[in-house]
Amino acid sequence: MGHEAAVTKNVLRFWQSLDSNELFEALFLAAPMMLHSVDERGLFLRVSTYLADKLGYSVEDMVGHPILAFLTDESRTYAEDITVPEFRKKGQADSIEYDFLRKDGQVLPVIMSAIAEYDSDGAFVRSLAVSFDNSAAKKINLELQRKSKGDAIGELVGGVAHDFNNLLAVVQGNLDYLLQNPEDPEREDLIKDAFDATKRGALMIDQLLTFGRRNTLSISGVDVDEVAQTACRLVQRLFPPNIEIQVIPNKTLWRARVDAALLETAFLNLLNNARDAMPDGGTIRIETRNFEINEDSSDTHLSLPPGRYIRISVSDTGSGIEQTHLQKLFKPFFTTKSHKNGSGLGLSMVMGFVEQSRGAISVQSKNGAGTTFWMYLPVDTTGITSQAKIEERNRTLLHEKTVLIVEDDSNLRGILARQLQDDKIKVIEAETGDTAFMAMHAGLEPDLLLTDVVMPGSLQGPDLVQRARAILPDLRVLFISGYPPDISGHGNVTDARDPHLTKPISQDTLRAAVMDLLTET
Repeated sequence: MGHEAAVTKNVLRFWQSLDSNELFEALFLAAPMMLHSVDERGLFLRVSTYLADKLGYSVEDMVGHPILAFLTDESRTYAEDITVPEFRKKGQADSIEYDFLRKDGQVLPVIMSAIAEYDSDGAFVRSLAVSFDNSAAKKINLELQRKSKGDAIGELVGGVAHDFNNLLAVVQGNLDYLLQNPEDPEREDLIKDAFDATKRGALMIDQLLTFGRRNTLSISGVDVDEVAQTACRLVQRLFPPNIEIQVIPNKTLWRARVDAALLETAFLNLLNNARDAMPDGGTIRIETRNFEINEDSSDTHLSLPPGRYIRISVSDTGSGIEQTHLQKLFKPFFTTKSHKNGSGLGLSMVMGFVEQSRGAISVQSKNGAGTTFWMYLPVDTTGITSQAKIEERNRTLLHEKTVLIVEDDSNLRGILARQLQDDKIKVIEAETGDTAFMAMHAGLEPDLLLTDVVMPGSLQGPDLVQRARAILPDLRVLFISGYPPDISGHGNVTDARDPHLTKPISQDTLRAAVMDLLTET
């Protein structure tokens, strides 16, 4: 940190001579450092050749274009909502982590420090920044994390297998019973129990992927109260009757900018922890409120930059947590429960989700006096339009659209087809990439190609897309896979620009993704 700050101060002196000395202009371009300057509109004024090369562009490609266009979506939002406003106010930024997006689609993580220059009236004129490649440090840190997790992975697998087998037992038992007793008056409850079990199984896999940092966040504006109520409905029927769950809605609550599915998973983890802390019953209470942090805020322990957040509290009237355990609470595999009842991953996953969302989490507890967890999540500052009206308009646009589904599992292929046909979409099915390509080569022109990544035959999903776009350059693509997008399996690498859904996929998720692709202009 000290080295970077010193470099930044030296660069400031360099900058002060820049406009009046052509030699410095040449040195700026030629310096073996990632340097750039931005004007009051956020456009590049100057870019060092070294930075341009790192990103795969020429200097001319970058000068005059907005810096935000060269950041990933997540870094762009972070800059717009938090770091840039704070930088404009303070005039300096130290060691901010950003992800640049290279021309080839790869991500370049950097640590950036910057200074601002103002005119005599105090108006912002321009900034100068120096960035350091953070790729190696991130890779080493990731390897260290994986190594520490690997020491306990054998113990974890047993617990996960046990939990997953329990879920499968519910599904199999209920469906076997229904096959034998199709007219049972409780059949709807049995089907719902089986469906809930599959959803919990999907959430369990999602938790593991999040813990392993293999899951990609799907960020959007989210109604936190609605997600909390959904999570509570999921567990209410499974909790003993002597546990009461209260959700106190906030009518003026801002929307959070998070992954809705992972927020629901965080709620489920906190609810399950609260239940286990109350073997004799009690009350769980969820409350939300709008929360602002400014430079004079007393909440400095949160390590959050100034801005707007949503504060979520999940409290229980249970046995509480010993003070000696509070410091270890969020560490992977740490648990106060027996190994039969807990893997020690729940709170670690909650913290992972919150930190990935650029938020914070804290806890307060005393023995015998219950526990309260607070999650602080960033606010979605984008404009909110009537989603219901947009979806209704878009749904009519889906009529007469054609989707080619490529999936080797006939049962799953049939389910996907039925889900899309509910929206009056024309569906054509193919079992392999080879069959699908032959159909397109023969003249089929689908509006959307929905394809698995790993399939039998010579053409895997990414290969099929490449060859299909040679015929139909504007073909829209949606990948589906049992793997997250960054580990697509068997060496198959999907294009980061094409959306990717991880199985199992709910009808709502599939419909939203297909609607986005078929209605975008």
